[in-house]
Amino acid sequence: MDKVKVGVIGLGMGQFHLRSYEACPDASVIALCDIDGAKLSRLLRERPGVEGFTDYREMLAMEELQAVSVALPNFLHAPVTLAALEAGKHVLCEKPMAMNAAEALEMKAAAERLGRVLMIHFNMRYMATAATLKPIVDAAVLGEVYHVTTTYTRRDGYPPTSWFGRKDMSGGGPLIDMGVHRIDLALWLLGRPRPVSAFGAVYDLLARKKLKGVEFDCEDFATAMVRFENGCTLYVATSWDGHEKDGGGLTMSIRGTEGAVFEQEGRLILCTEEHGVPTARTLEQVEPGETPQDHFVSCIREGRQPDPCAEDGVTLMKVLDAIYESARTRSEVRIE
Repeated sequence: MDKVKVGVIGLGMGQFHLRSYEACPDASVIALCDIDGAKLSRLLRERPGVEGFTDYREMLAMEELQAVSVALPNFLHAPVTLAALEAGKHVLCEKPMAMNAAEALEMKAAAERLGRVLMIHFNMRYMATAATLKPIVDAAVLGEVYHVTTTYTRRDGYPPTSWFGRKDMSGGGPLIDMGVHRIDLALWLLGRPRPVSAFGAVYDLLARKKLKGVEFDCEDFATAMVRFENGCTLYVATSWDGHEKDGGGLTMSIRGTEGAVFEQEGRLILCTEEHGVPTARTLEQVEPGETPQDHFVSCIREGRQPDPCAEDGVTLMKVLDAIYESARTRSEVRIE
């Protein structure tokens, strides 16, 4: 099979997609799109022969174009993905999948109806932490996992682009921006248990104090507990602002009946017992064998479901919807 002809819509985060496609031996980048003409022109000068567009609809009209990355502000994920699917293109959509579960379900249904690959860019599944932990959890080294704690925090890290702080364009703050990554990673590591309820809270106390005169109506901190059908629970906390030690960062703990693993300052520490004696050792991290873009392209070539698939994206949106609703009502919310 010839190389898959791909394009990228949105050249902010989309530049990450672009570089990954260019490093993929089975992909050929033939088109780029961004409303910022200067940025688009700069990237095109470095890539002779690649077509450039400021209107994604014109780009999607290219018959030879087979697949696109949609790397736009959150409120555009659903409409642009739907337009791309209707144009016969396979889609790798940036996270979050959509603004809410209803939009996500519409995207999933369209991909199924049209027979197109729809993958969601939960790229933390393709990092060393995930590649190291997945075989350990799958092999039941930890026994039965009953609780996961995960955080993704910043001390003073509001996104530089104004749309992130507008709920009508982003859907929310750090929960939908950063927490979505950590919830997805936990669900994937645990083998996709079915979430049944969530209790959450969001705060904008620091943003209100610091961002006077700035259009901002999202949270700066969010926290939640998610319950799963199998009895396991997940605690998540995420922030754009807070009095974080060393500026914040990523943490995770996975607790099981036979052991636990802790992510601390980039290290993974496995704690178990040997002959009744507590042990702790730092794991040598395994580099992943492919990027999300590599995987997306191979799924197109081989006609198989991607990982993460559209269903994973829908599940995440249901969890996020429940957390935000719980924060609004100050009560536990069921996830159907």
